[in-house]
Amino acid sequence: MRARGLFAAALGLAAAAGPGGAWAQEAVFGRDTLHGMAEVRLAAADGERSWLAAGFGKAAIRGEGWRVKPAFSQAVVEWKPRFSFAVSAVVSAQWQDDVHPRLDLNEAYLKLRAPPSRAGRLSARVGYFYPPVSLEHEGVGWTTTELLSASALNSWIGEEVKVGGVEASYQTRLGDHELTATGALFGWNDTSGTLVSFRGWALHGVRAGVRTEFELPPLTRFLRPRQADETYPSWEIDHRVGYYGRLEWRPPAPLTVDVFHYDNRGDRIGARDLQWAWETRFTTLSANWAPDQATRIKAQALDGRTWMGYPFPEVWVDVGFRAAYLMGARDLGRGTLSARYDVFETRDLTRADLPAADESGWALTGGWRQPLTGWADLFLEAQRIQSKRPARALAGDAAKQTESILQSAVRLHF
Repeated sequence: MRARGLFAAALGLAAAAGPGGAWAQEAVFGRDTLHGMAEVRLAAADGERSWLAAGFGKAAIRGEGWRVKPAFSQAVVEWKPRFSFAVSAVVSAQWQDDVHPRLDLNEAYLKLRAPPSRAGRLSARVGYFYPPVSLEHEGVGWTTTELLSASALNSWIGEEVKVGGVEASYQTRLGDHELTATGALFGWNDTSGTLVSFRGWALHGVRAGVRTEFELPPLTRFLRPRQADETYPSWEIDHRVGYYGRLEWRPPAPLTVDVFHYDNRGDRIGARDLQWAWETRFTTLSANWAPDQATRIKAQALDGRTWMGYPFPEVWVDVGFRAAYLMGARDLGRGTLSARYDVFETRDLTRADLPAADESGWALTGGWRQPLTGWADLFLEAQRIQSKRPARALAGDAAKQTESILQSAVRLHF
């Protein structure tokens, strides 16, 4: 069953169990249940070919020698019906200019919650959704809110780590401290690991959907006949159940700390149409601090490893990957100034002659968000990315590349 089918079945049960009458109509189809965002962007970049055009470039903007590229870049519509106190849902569709297909399902899941008790509160969701990792995607349809581009860490979550499954959370208090434990069983992301291994890290606002297809950069001679030229982030191949767990701590201070672990339990040699079931594991540590009402400090670090293929005598691909960032945002009048520093690397752990997956790099991003009206915001962003990746030789490029990106956007929201 596809993730869409899983959600559709749950949604049907919720509708059958929901309340009747005028309140139900308003809670399911009222104005407060529908939200959206549309973005017009003006961008220019110098540097290599973008990863969205089968290159090794780290940005979603095609490097064209500072040629300005205006575009209707993205739109999101999100429906959040409430069927009863205990049952609600989230369904969002997205349109993205440089992604194939442009129109796709973003998320679709049913939310369940039990009444609060002295012991704590239970909640759950079932369907197709992002794991609770990102500190940056707080907008409608899992869009970024402070900057136009996400960190390398959370950009990858949006590319390859969306799941179809069941998640449960338990929230309780210990004195003045609040603890939340979350666990999930999932599938429909067996190819997770493909992009971070063959392309490396990237920084952008792209989000994978149910049918999304990403082109891959040039592959090594050994992998060319064994791996397709594209990857599909939401495929189920090996029919194994993966899992993740998360523990969040909120002390009596404006601080949140959490640790998250993910393992898709891929069998490494499961394949369909030259798409492979990767075994991918990673752990993140995150902190979100608000020292005052106008300031927000966010930090995250990720460490992981991914494998694919038959022993030859070792597996075809064995890659360790790491990324971290520190971000600050400060409200100045009606606007917000934001800055982020990223570091990232991948390590080719095979003994191949060409360390195709080796990479190291950093990125510095600064931006300004200015509300124009109650329904429109202006974003300005500048970004500098430097990385070294020997596999660029496969595309005839130098291993070390520097990219500069300038972007502005107007986001309309309702």
